[in-house]
Amino acid sequence: MNLYFTRVNYTILTTAVIATIVISLPTSAADTVSTQKIAQIAKNTSVQINAEGDLTPGGSGVIIAKQGNIYTVLTANHVVCDDLGRAGKITCATDITYSVRTNTGKDYPVKDVKVLQKTKNDADLAIATFVATEDYPIATLGNSDQMVEGADVFVGGFPAVFGKVGSARDFAFTTGMVVSRASKAINGYGLIYDAKTITGNSGGPVFDIAGRVVAIHGLADTSAKNKTETGAVVTQKTGFNAGIPINTFLATNEPIIQNTPMKKDDSPTNKPANNLNNPQSARDFYGRGITKLDQYNYREAAEDFTQAIKLDPKYIEAYFKRGYSYTWVSKHQEALTDFNQAIVLDPNYLDAYLNRGWSQLFLQNDQAALEDFNRAIRLNPNYADAYAHQGMAYIKMGKYQAALESSKQAIRLEPRNSYGYTIQADVLNNLKDYPGAIKVSTLAILIDPDDFNAYINRAIAYTLTSDFQNALSDYQKASEIFARRYIKNPVSLPEPQPKPSSNSPAEPQPKPSSNSSSDPNVDIIKSWQVINVPCNSGGKVVSIVIDGKKYCVLPHPSLMSRGYQYNRDTGKLEPVDANLELIKSWELTDVSCNSGEKVVSIVIDGKKYCVLPHPSFMSKSYRYNRRTGKLEPVSPD
Repeated sequence: MNLYFTRVNYTILTTAVIATIVISLPTSAADTVSTQKIAQIAKNTSVQINAEGDLTPGGSGVIIAKQGNIYTVLTANHVVCDDLGRAGKITCATDITYSVRTNTGKDYPVKDVKVLQKTKNDADLAIATFVATEDYPIATLGNSDQMVEGADVFVGGFPAVFGKVGSARDFAFTTGMVVSRASKAINGYGLIYDAKTITGNSGGPVFDIAGRVVAIHGLADTSAKNKTETGAVVTQKTGFNAGIPINTFLATNEPIIQNTPMKKDDSPTNKPANNLNNPQSARDFYGRGITKLDQYNYREAAEDFTQAIKLDPKYIEAYFKRGYSYTWVSKHQEALTDFNQAIVLDPNYLDAYLNRGWSQLFLQNDQAALEDFNRAIRLNPNYADAYAHQGMAYIKMGKYQAALESSKQAIRLEPRNSYGYTIQADVLNNLKDYPGAIKVSTLAILIDPDDFNAYINRAIAYTLTSDFQNALSDYQKASEIFARRYIKNPVSLPEPQPKPSSNSPAEPQPKPSSNSSSDPNVDIIKSWQVINVPCNSGGKVVSIVIDGKKYCVLPHPSLMSRGYQYNRDTGKLEPVDANLELIKSWELTDVSCNSGEKVVSIVIDGKKYCVLPHPSFMSKSYRYNRRTGKLEPVSPD
C-alpha cells in the first residue's frame, strides 16, 4: 500500500563523500539460516521513518551502510518525498522534518535525503542519512536475480495497525513466497510476493533465506482490480505485494551509490526454491497455486490450494487465496466459506474481512458486508481501502451521504490512491452532482490513467449532462482498458457504433454474432457491441430484460436509460422507467394516476407516480429524497 505524507522536509544529500567500494563476500554457496535468525536480522537493521509529530502513519527503511558516524538508510521514495505532482518529474515538497527510529527505540533526525526517482517512470527509491554515535548493524545485500518463483521471502517493517501510527508502531516480520517477476516493472516494482504487508511497511527490506536484502517493499495488491470469469470488475485484496529488486538499486547510476560502502553477497543459496513442478508438501501446492493465480488461472489455482489445505487444514493463506480464486469464478458462497475459515484461524486478518465483505456484496448481504468493512476499519483506522470499501457498501444501500464521508476519509488517508476518488465520483453521480463527478473522476484518472471505473463514472456524468462526445470518448477508453487489463485473454473489441440520439434514446441494432453462446440471448447482447456483466457486479450497469430474463451490460453512449425491455417484434430495446423498478423494490403496486382508484402519489425526480394505498402510508402524497433514500410527506392526510 503506497504511503504519502502531507508535508516533507527535503534536502539534497551531498555526493562529496569518501570514495569506497561494495564489499563482496565469498562466492561459495550461502548458508540458509533459520526464520528466527532472519527475523532478528530484520529487526536489528530495519528502521522507522516518521514525519514530525507523528501526524502521518509513517514508513520503513533498512540500514545499508555506515561511514564514521553517518548511517545510510535505503527506503522507498514515496516515504520521504511528497511529490507535488508536477508534469514529467518528481518534485518534493520542502516543509516537513523526518526522523529515523532504530531498533533501540532511539530517534535521530534525518540529515539528508537523496531522491533516486527523478521522473515518474524511475524506480521508487531514495536514500536517507542520520548521525549516531551508537553502533547499529548493517544489512547485507543479496542478488535479486536469484529470486525465482517459489523462493521464500521475509519482509520486515513497521505497519500502522491497531490504530498505531508514527513512532508508536511495532516491528512486524512476515513470511511469503515469490509469485512472479514482473516483465514490465512499474516504478521498479518487479518482484511480486505474497508476504502480508500494510501501510507503514513501505520502504522496508525484503530478505532471502540467507538473511540478505533482495528488495525494498513498497507496493501492495499489485492486481487488486481484476475481472471475474463472468465479467464482474471488483476490487478485492489479492494478498500479493511488490518490491523493487535490490539489483535495480545497485544498477542506479548515482555517485552516492557507487561511493557508499555496502556489504554484498551474491553467492547462490544451498537450498532450492519450493518444488512447484512436482509438489509434495502443502507449501509446494500453495506455491504452485499462487503462481497460477498470478497467471489468472483461477480454477487450477483453487485446486492447488485445496490440496494444500488437505495436507495442512490450518493453512490460513491457502484458505484466503482459495476464497480469492473462487470469487473470480463466481463461486461466492464458497469464497465466503473460505474467508470465514481464514478469520476463524486469524481473527485479526484484516484483508480477509475486506474480501469477505465483497463476497457478502455479491450475495446481496449488504449489511453484513458493511459490518465486515467496519471491522477492518476498527482493526486499522488508517487503512484507506477499507473506507473506500465501506463507501461502496453505503452506495449499494442507498446511503449516499455516508458513502461520501467514507470516500473523503479514504482520500484524506491516501490522496494518491484513485480508489477513493472513484467511489466519491460514484456517489456524486447518484446525488446528481454531475460537474462534481466529472471533476473527481478526472482526478482519479490523473492518479491512475488505467482506472476503468473512473472513466465509466465520468462517462455517465457526461452522458447525463448531454456531453455525448466526451461520454463516447470515455466509454471507448474504458472498453480499451477493460480488454487490455481485465480480460484473461484480451481480444480486440469493436468500437461502439452508437446512433445519434434525438428525443428518444437510440437502440443498439442487432448484427450477426460470430461467437455462439449457450444462451442465445447473450449472443444477441454481444451483437449490440456492449459488454455483458453480472447484475450483482457492484458497479454501474444497465439492465436488459429479454423474454422475461434479466441481463446486465456496462454503460454505453447509446443506452440513455438504466433499464430496457427487448421487443422481439420490433427488434428494438424499449426504455424501462427505472423509478418504477424502485417503486417495485418497495413492494408497492404502481397504477395509473387517472385510474379512478384511491391512490397515493409519489414524486420522484420531478415525475409523478401513483401506487395503491399501503398501511405504512400516512399521507396521500410523498416526495422521494434521493439523498436520504426516504419518502417525505408532501401534505398531511
